[in-house]
Amino acid sequence: MKREQKALPTAKQVPLLEEVAREKIRFEERRQHFRKQWYRTYLATAGVAIVLSICVLFFGFFAKGSGVFSALTTGMIRLNFMDLSGKEKISETKDPTDNTQNIPSEKPSKPTLTPPKEEGENPPMTFETLYSFDYSAVPKGEKPILPMDLSLSAYGAGYIQNLTGLSPDTEALLYGPLQPKPTLRPLTDTDEPLVLILHTHGSESYSTDGAISYREGNEELRSENIEENVVAVGKTLANELEKKGVSTLHCTVLHDRVQFKDSYARAEQTVRAYLAEYPSIKLVIDLHRDAIIKSTGEMVRPVTLNADGEATAQVMCVVGSSWGGEENDRWEGNLALALKLRAELNANTKNLCRPPYLRGATYNQELAPYSLLLEIGSGGNSLEEAKRAAVLVAETLAKLIPEM
Repeated sequence: MKREQKALPTAKQVPLLEEVAREKIRFEERRQHFRKQWYRTYLATAGVAIVLSICVLFFGFFAKGSGVFSALTTGMIRLNFMDLSGKEKISETKDPTDNTQNIPSEKPSKPTLTPPKEEGENPPMTFETLYSFDYSAVPKGEKPILPMDLSLSAYGAGYIQNLTGLSPDTEALLYGPLQPKPTLRPLTDTDEPLVLILHTHGSESYSTDGAISYREGNEELRSENIEENVVAVGKTLANELEKKGVSTLHCTVLHDRVQFKDSYARAEQTVRAYLAEYPSIKLVIDLHRDAIIKSTGEMVRPVTLNADGEATAQVMCVVGSSWGGEENDRWEGNLALALKLRAELNANTKNLCRPPYLRGATYNQELAPYSLLLEIGSGGNSLEEAKRAAVLVAETLAKLIPEM
C-alpha cells in the first residue's frame, strides 16, 4: 500500500507565504508605532492643558475683576477630561444613594426664543436649581434645611412603606374600584357635606419662605395662629374642594393646644360629633405637616415643582390599620384611596406625592367610610409651598370622591 504524501509547495508558493508573513509583521510594527505616537500626543496635550490651567488660575488670581480671566478660569475648571478608554470620568465625591441626582432638568425639545427679562425678574426654576444647596451660605451656629425629593417614584405606583406585618395586594387596591359598585353622581347634586377636614396637631407650622437653615432647638415649629400654621393649609384645601363642587366642612380647633399626648382622643370626639350631625360625610381628612430631621440635625424639605415652575411641598398619606390590636376594618379601603391619590397626583405633577405609610395605629380612621391622615409638606417647607400642594390635592380628590 502506498502512503499518501502531502504535496510540497511549489517554488511560486513559498515566496508568497513568506511575503504574507512579512506584511503581517510590518502591519504590527506600524500599529505599535501609531499607538506610541498617540500616547505621546495625548501626554503632551494633557501636559500643556495642565500648564495652561495653572497659568490661567495664577494670573486670574492677581487680575481681580477681570472678566476675561474669570471666563477662562471657569471654562478650565468645568472642563471634562477623558481617561484612556474614552469614557468621561465620574466625580468620586458623588453620592450614589442621593436620589435627587437622578432628577433630570427639564429642557425643551426644540430651541425656543424667550423675551428679554425685565430688570429684577428671577430666572425660571428648574429641578437642578431646586435641589442645589449651598452649605457655605448657612449662618454659623445653624443647621441646613435641605431640599430633597422623597417621592420614590422609581419604585412604582404600588409601592408603600409598610411598618406592619400585613401584606396588602397594593396592585389590586390601586387598579380596582374604591367600591364594588360605586354610585357615580355629579357632586353638585347635593349640598350635604361630603368631606370633613380637621387637625389633630393644628399648631404645626412651617419655615419662613426662602429659609435655608434653622437654629437648633427651634425644630418644633409650632404656632397657635391659624393663619400661619397647618390650619391655614386646611382652609386652602377646603376652599378648593368647594370650588370643585365638593361640600366640605373645616374644623379649625387646635386639638393639641391643651395637652399634646391626648390630641387623638380629643380629635376622636370631634370626628364622632361631626359624623353624628352630618351622616353624609364620606371622607375625613386629618391634615398635618410632617417633621423630618436627619441624624446630623439637618431638616429635610420635601419639595417638587408644579406646572408653573413653583416650588411645591410634597404630600404623603399615612394609613392606619388593625395591626396594632385596635379594630379597623376600613384600612384596605383607605389604603386604596391613598394609592389612587398618589398615582393621580404624580401623573399630573412630577414627584408630588410620597409613598403611603401603612402603620399599626388606627389614627381614628375606623370611624368614617374613608379616612386619610394627610401630611402636606414638612417643617422645612414654607406655608406657601404647602398651600400650592393643597390646591393640587383638591383637584385630584374631587375626581376620586364620586367613586366612594
